[in-house]
Amino acid sequence: MDTVISLLELLVYIAAILGLSMFVTWAVVKVSPSESAKEQRAQEKGEAKA
Repeated sequence: MDTVISLLELLVYIAAILGLSMFVTWAVVKVSPSESAKEQRAQEKGEAKA
């Protein structure tokens, strides 16, 4: 029975690490968008002003 509980704990640990890594990746993408996205926004603002 201890082996089953240990395996379940391991699975929960792996799921938690994967969830944390997905959240961190999502947060980094939202905080620092790519250069092409910044260029697109600059072009949109330029077109809106013209």
